[in-house]
Amino acid sequence: MPKIYLAQQWAVILFHHLWLQSASRNPRILFSHTASNKSNNNQQAGGKESNSQNEEAENKGPEENWGTLIMVAIVTGILFNMLSGRKLEYITWQQFLNDYLKKGEVKALYSRKGVNLVEVHLHTGHTGTKQSSSSQIYRNVVFMEIDPEELERKIQEAEQKLGIAVSDSLQITWRSAINESYVRLAFLLILGIFMMYMWKSISKVNPFETLFKASYTRGDQAISSAPKIKFKDIAGMKEAKVEIKEYVEYLKNPSRFQNLGAKIPRGALLLGPPGCGKTLLAKAVAAESDVPFLVMAGSDFVEMIGGLGAGRVRSLFKDARNLKPCIIYIDEIDAIGRSRAASGSSLPSGADESEHTLNQLLVEMDGMTDNSGVILLASTNRAEVLDKALLRPGRLDRHIAIDLPTLAERKELFEMYLKKISMDKPITDHLDFLAQSTPGKSGADIANICNEAALNAARESSDTVKETHLMYALDRILVGQAKQTNTISKQEKRTIAYHECGHVLVGWLLEHTDALLKVSLIPRTSAALGFAQYLPSDKKLYSKEELFQRMCMLLGGRAAETIVFNRITTGAQDDLDKVRQLAYNQIKTYGMGESVGILSFPSNEGEEYQVKPYSKQLQQKMDMEAQQMIANAYKKAEQLILTNRNKLDELCKLLLTKEEMSYDEVKAVIGPPPHGEKKKVDMLNI
Repeated sequence: MPKIYLAQQWAVILFHHLWLQSASRNPRILFSHTASNKSNNNQQAGGKESNSQNEEAENKGPEENWGTLIMVAIVTGILFNMLSGRKLEYITWQQFLNDYLKKGEVKALYSRKGVNLVEVHLHTGHTGTKQSSSSQIYRNVVFMEIDPEELERKIQEAEQKLGIAVSDSLQITWRSAINESYVRLAFLLILGIFMMYMWKSISKVNPFETLFKASYTRGDQAISSAPKIKFKDIAGMKEAKVEIKEYVEYLKNPSRFQNLGAKIPRGALLLGPPGCGKTLLAKAVAAESDVPFLVMAGSDFVEMIGGLGAGRVRSLFKDARNLKPCIIYIDEIDAIGRSRAASGSSLPSGADESEHTLNQLLVEMDGMTDNSGVILLASTNRAEVLDKALLRPGRLDRHIAIDLPTLAERKELFEMYLKKISMDKPITDHLDFLAQSTPGKSGADIANICNEAALNAARESSDTVKETHLMYALDRILVGQAKQTNTISKQEKRTIAYHECGHVLVGWLLEHTDALLKVSLIPRTSAALGFAQYLPSDKKLYSKEELFQRMCMLLGGRAAETIVFNRITTGAQDDLDKVRQLAYNQIKTYGMGESVGILSFPSNEGEEYQVKPYSKQLQQKMDMEAQQMIANAYKKAEQLILTNRNKLDELCKLLLTKEEMSYDEVKAVIGPPPHGEKKKVDMLNI
């Protein structure tokens, strides 16, 4: 039976391997006498610490031994069953009679009381039915599902017919079931010992410990394999970098601050719109500080199971105190720092899991525990929802605002990103136009524009990035990608042309409007059938007259449609929405309305069911004034178009021919603006 021996060899090899592994962890398993001598020598030397270590090793040894032996026993049984390939073959009475009994191949019969199963042992080298190779271990044994007493009666009748003497007749040997009981008892005993060993091992470790443990990332180690981002590599954000550098200097040279009696703030909150570089600044801190930098997201603390968030906060600060000086960075802290008063939870105060997590964070930041050497950095773009207790001095002391880049900062950003790509002309030739064309865009938007230009150049198999690629990237980010298929009819195209030329003409004739960049009839993927693109400024303050003229320019498209076609279309939907917002903001927010006077209310856009801080009567007055303001703006736009109808037709004719017009082309058709040249920038030469 070679497979049994093969299973035994595998078991011996596995047993020997596991035994050596246990011995490598605890040499006392192989050299118990030597280990005991060493322990006695250590005790004679009077080393208490050595004694305690040896006692601990003595206690751990037997458990590791028993665990190894039990695992060997279980694996040996599994290997035996797998390698033996035990497969029982059953035969019928007719097969037994014709293939074995008549040929004299039956050696013995065995069975147990109360079991309808008979083992038929055959002579070696029998010529009965061919057995499968998988049941080679039982090739001399077959089985019959039959009542043993009935089988005896049938055998006697068959032997009489065959003329076999009574002395040579087959008899069933009855086996006792005690052997099988022993096997079962031994199996249950091994299983019980194994379960006791596992229970003893599990009882030493809290199975929920990993749930409460904070799964942070070591930012200082994560950036070791990647290029490090230093403060000098970040364009713009000069004020923010100055403030955040103080934390790095304190960690590198704390004595300079301590000698003056200064205390470094416990934490800093990086706040601002998305894409302005809050996380990028945190990466620079991790690279420059040379101290452990633990990174977690605010959502990592949020769980449905009660207490997990607070437990992870405790675990995070415990590890930080062990690693101090250390910096903790929590990205999007508004996930756990939301104001408790405005949480809107239906649960009683303090019963919300997020409140438990926030309370634990407040305690860890400024509680009874000494957190000197641990600095917390956090970032969010929703600072208005954070709890006041989190923002007070002693916790997040400094609020570092990272706003959208200014014109000078946009130039720095474009210069930094364009240096990384291959340009056909010097970078300085494009900086002014690109920076002035992207007001209100974040650093991430600017990086995306430069990347889109490089992708477009690669798509066209160009060796360098040209001005056409930059203009394509600007249009794609600002107004959407141009559609390749044009399914607009001639009549619709003519309507769109007059609509866009109405915007251009009214804006051209008014004083306080932005300069035209270009007007286009090419449909865009942003659902725009046409657009008039202007060059917005970085201006922060607007007068009532300036806002009114903006409303007139927005309504110029609807007015042109009405005058030319004597009908209106759905193309002005976006314009009307912007006009409505401008009108209500002037009345409700800016205090420019006559019905409300010098009062300001929150806009409450999209909050229809929130309680409003004014009466229905006052709301009605505001609605009436907004309608009147929009009507006046529309009349002004209509008057300008009627007076200059010939200029509108000339613009529309040229636009339908070229599909795109620039500032200079419009100026060549209808003359310069009546209130002086608009503040513009020269477009790239395409």
